[in-house]
Amino acid sequence: MPLLDAMPKIMGNTDPISFSRLLPGVQTTSDGNGSLHINGSENGHNMISVLDVPIYNVNHMLGFFSAFIPTHYSTMSLYRNPQWAGAPNRLGGELEFRPFMEDVNAKPSGDVMVGLLFSEGTFRIPTGKKSLLTVSLRDTYINMLYSRWLTMDQLAMKYSFFDSNLTWSCKLDDRNTILADTYWGQDKARANEPGFIADISCRWGNDAESVHWIHERKNGFRIKQTLYRSSFFNDVAISHNRGRFSAPSSVSDLGYKGMVGWKIVSLGADVLYHDIKLQAPLLDGTYNKTNTTVPRKSAWEYSLYNDYSFLIRDRLSVRLGVRANLFDCSGKQYHSLDPSLTATYYGSERRWSVSLSVSQRNQYLFQTGLSAMGLPTEFWMPADKDNRPQSMNGITLSGMKDFDAGYTFNASLYYRKLFNQLEYYGSLIDVVASDFEVNDHLIKGDGYNYGFDMMLSKNGGSLTGWIAYSYGRALRRFDREGMDRYYNASHERLYELDATAVCKTGRRWEPSVVLVAAGGTPFTAPEYFYLLDRKLFVKYGDFNGNRVKPYLRLDLSVNYSLKVPRNSRLRSHGINFSVYNVLGRNNELGYRLKVYERHFYYHPVSFITIPLPSLSYYCKF
Repeated sequence: MPLLDAMPKIMGNTDPISFSRLLPGVQTTSDGNGSLHINGSENGHNMISVLDVPIYNVNHMLGFFSAFIPTHYSTMSLYRNPQWAGAPNRLGGELEFRPFMEDVNAKPSGDVMVGLLFSEGTFRIPTGKKSLLTVSLRDTYINMLYSRWLTMDQLAMKYSFFDSNLTWSCKLDDRNTILADTYWGQDKARANEPGFIADISCRWGNDAESVHWIHERKNGFRIKQTLYRSSFFNDVAISHNRGRFSAPSSVSDLGYKGMVGWKIVSLGADVLYHDIKLQAPLLDGTYNKTNTTVPRKSAWEYSLYNDYSFLIRDRLSVRLGVRANLFDCSGKQYHSLDPSLTATYYGSERRWSVSLSVSQRNQYLFQTGLSAMGLPTEFWMPADKDNRPQSMNGITLSGMKDFDAGYTFNASLYYRKLFNQLEYYGSLIDVVASDFEVNDHLIKGDGYNYGFDMMLSKNGGSLTGWIAYSYGRALRRFDREGMDRYYNASHERLYELDATAVCKTGRRWEPSVVLVAAGGTPFTAPEYFYLLDRKLFVKYGDFNGNRVKPYLRLDLSVNYSLKVPRNSRLRSHGINFSVYNVLGRNNELGYRLKVYERHFYYHPVSFITIPLPSLSYYCKF
């Protein structure tokens, strides 16, 4: 995570989730989209966690910020596919964050950043000879200076969010560490839609609490146990002069994870309880009036797993794993046995390697909703009698080569066959204009992801950075009438080129640049629509048969280090100036129905269509 200090800052922020999307095989779909797609997977197929504790919906400000204050964490690890049995029950990859747990410094230390959008700070305070308390806080004042830019297609917005972290670690002795970690964050947004004369309000938030015991011995024996709670809620409402529409939802988990290992063998067990409030529209006084009550579902998820790793002639490393699962939702049970195999061959002095990974996975909790953009309006639902677990069979071939002068080349080729996939079919108009049942608007089917990616990176010298290219297909075939062929998935981005560079020109100046060029994502366009008896009817065309225009964005940033006064507690401080979307590119998010002078028409939606500057001050002490 300290490497982010030198990376380009987006609106003054070095967000780890945003920069993970610049890595090969990791994508989003457009500006204002908080989704994360790893090797073609859907947003809900990936796990984002802190020490294996899942965090739901980590996005702020439509994906420009995440819930993770970078100075609170020591590392972020990316796993693009489940390579071992201990990986969670997800079909995609995982981003895992680890808080600071290193040896306690003699004096308190910290990081502070003050910008035009927000301020944040991390404070590390020794609470004893072997314990450390790390506290991080972030708050925003976006509306004060940026309200004129918070407009999306004439939709005036008001928005704010905050984050707070507290981590306490205690190294009892050379073998045992206790760690307690909490997170709490919340967003509030309001918008006015002049065409429909409607006010939109939305409030959503996360919280997570966990306790960990880590036991490690020099002979390779290790134990890790975790008890945690993690929850997410969303409450969106639209008020109109004829009534009110709301759609609340939430998910809350209570879980235990235990693992014991010795040298080449590890055994583990996971027990997880889900309490889920499914999203259901509550309408009063609009086109329809419903007496809908928000449905709740509870489910238990049990897993046992075993990993066995060994070396063959010091060159070939093999990991074998198996994961047994049992899922119970309202008496409906599903069980599976998921094997995995990863074999890696290392070259001379480990300057190069080739790896083959084969795995099977099942997922019992799905994310769906009115969009595929990772927005808080999307909600979670469990496998039940109406929806079978989603599953995947995948294979990945990857390689790495180290060159002189600090250059490294990575490449991978992947294929995943998917079963029991779900996708939302329709729009918000369907919710408002008709009686709503979630399953009536879900289409189910199979599909596959395949593609390749490569990256050339430079890790040392005055110029550092990387160039990454990804190509991927995500195709789906559904059981709906007339949809018996393969269609592009809503998040499919055929290609993406990411380039980032940081140049150390001297003792004080440090400029950096980010370039993103990508293909447009699919969307379903209507063929016609009409209003009849105060109800809006829409006839859609070919599913995901259209694409938005290609995406292009250039960001520039420069850090200027200020001189540290003598006898100061400061280790370093400076000023950052950055410009997001330097070219002023009008990148489309998608299209929507719009009302203008009593006429309906179809219109592209864009967000931040002008260069957006930012200025911030940072210091370390």
